[in-house]
This record gives sequence, structure tokens and C-alpha cells, in this order.
Amino acid sequence: MKICAFLGSPRKTGNTNKILELTINELKNLGHEIETVYLIEKNIKGCIECFECQKIKDKPNCSINDDMQNLYEKILNSDCIIIASPVFCWSFSWLIKSFIDRTFCFDKYNEDGTYISLVEGKKCGLILTSAGDEFEGPDLVVESYLRMVEYHKMEDIGRIVIANILSEKDIFENPEVYKKIKKFVENLK
Repeated sequence: MKICAFLGSPRKTGNTNKILELTINELKNLGHEIETVYLIEKNIKGCIECFECQKIKDKPNCSINDDMQNLYEKILNSDCIIIASPVFCWSFSWLIKSFIDRTFCFDKYNEDGTYISLVEGKKCGLILTSAGDEFEGPDLVVESYLRMVEYHKMEDIGRIVIANILSEKDIFENPEVYKKIKKFVENLK
């Protein structure tokens, strides 16, 4: 399976990336082909809601010329995407929020209000880290993620939510981390 992981942490070596790397290693061991995109390295502007994307029905057609143009192709050419984000003020990181907003162009509306999704049926998973507990923001982010997946008509393969992370020790010495990663990876078999 071809998987593209999008890291939305501004820290390439932070806790979110550590969980993502552990997950990627497990997926590679099963033979999956994985590419990681570090959104902090990309120039992604916010959606301007111009609806230019709706003028062509078989491709994203976003009017903003930035790095999302290349990321649209990566998404379309993948079987599965993984979104990895720390919780920022009860939400996704700003990098993931801009990225998700710009995926509106995958959904093409008909005159009667119905729509098709260019990513319908693709698999999608979430990796989420938080210094607080699971009800201090992660719960809200998971709900946003699930609504995005439903809207895009994608298939949710699961979530890895690791809360109360204050140090690397909280990741590498916590057996629950490995259990959650194993369950997530099994959903892709």
C-alpha cells in the first residue's frame, strides 16, 4: 500500500514525529511504501474561499499557486494518508489546519447540492499528541478529524492519541504507546 504521512508539527524532531516514526517503522516492516511530508518545510497559504476549485470537476484546480499543488498529487496517488499533529489550543496545529482547509478542492459540487469526492474511498488515519489529557483538546481534534474524513467520503483506519506527553520517556517507556501503534497498523492489513 502506498501511504503518505503529513507531519503538522513545527518541530521535526518533536513528540508527534517520534510517534509517527515508530508507526512508519511498523508499516514498513509490513511492506508498505511510505513517504513523509514535513509541512513546516512547505509554503502553504490559507484557503481564500474563491471557489475556483469548483470550475473543473476532475482535478483539485486550486487557484493558489503554492506547495499544495504538489501535495494534491501525493494525496491522489496514495492509497492512504496519515495526518500527524500535536494539539494546539484545543485544535490541530496551524500547519494541519491550513492543509485540511485546502483539501476542500477535492469535493466537487453539483447544481442540486450533491457532490463527489476525488478522494472517496481513500484510507485516512490520525496521529495526535498532547501534553494534556485526552479531554483537554484531543477529543475536539478527533471529532474534527472524523467529520473531515466523513465529508471527504474517506475510510477512517483509526487514531493514535497519545496524551500526557511531557518527555521522550513518556513515549518510549509507555507500553500503551506500542499497543496503540500496533492496533493502528493492524487496521491497514
